[in-house]
Amino acid sequence: MFDEALRMEDVHLAYNDLAGTIFSKPRALGFFRQVEDDPQKELITGANLVVNRGDTICIGGGSGQGKSALLRIIAGLVRPTKGNIYYFGEYIPPERLTALEVAKRQVGLVFQNGALISNMRVRDNIALPLRYHKRGSAAEIEEKIQMAMDLMRVRDEADLFPHQLSVGMQKRVAIARSWAMDPKLLLMDEPTAGLDNYNRRNLLPLIDNMRTLFKTTIVIVTHDLMMSKELDCDICFLHHKVLTDLKSFDYWKDSDTEISRELFRDLRSSG
Repeated sequence: MFDEALRMEDVHLAYNDLAGTIFSKPRALGFFRQVEDDPQKELITGANLVVNRGDTICIGGGSGQGKSALLRIIAGLVRPTKGNIYYFGEYIPPERLTALEVAKRQVGLVFQNGALISNMRVRDNIALPLRYHKRGSAAEIEEKIQMAMDLMRVRDEADLFPHQLSVGMQKRVAIARSWAMDPKLLLMDEPTAGLDNYNRRNLLPLIDNMRTLFKTTIVIVTHDLMMSKELDCDICFLHHKVLTDLKSFDYWKDSDTEISRELFRDLRSSG
């Protein structure tokens, strides 16, 4: 387990364990409406996953399958109903599985909407967690801010507010903010959602740079299946409440499985 960044063993999540958590509200409300008569019904009935240090993986699946909920379990924002989770070989028992405990293991999360502070400029958004957690002197924090802005190519936007940024630029700033905290494991929820082709093409190499230059372990939840091919990483699927094995993009595209027929149909027809 010394080479492992993350291990999940038989993780389950019941719908009622989403109540009161930080979760995508429209989806969550839809989930709850489905199970009003059976709150013990499970959204996830078995998630087993091993991610090695320095690897990038994608987690795909249809809408409403629970991908974002799974990512929030890993981040400590949602407590699983059952199962064991290890971070860099260290087991955290369920009663201690909180966002703070997970963050102490240098695990970062980039929300789909970026979650930037609207009345703070770009540089101050990036600086916020560094200052809050007292990560170095003022000069050291400033150096880290500059490095993060350079990595995500947002230096020219340093003095702008979030509402002055495009969606693509907001996502870059959110990633820069998480990266500035030196995460050993970075979780990303739909990083390309809402991006046009130009911004998407510009973002993917920047994500890949974190892996190649800094050996960051990255777990990406995405509908954008081509990310797996373009980042040359394996992908698994939350399908019928169970997490599949990690396989290559080409394996899924060419295999005769229900997942391949449902999710790769357009990719197959386009060659």
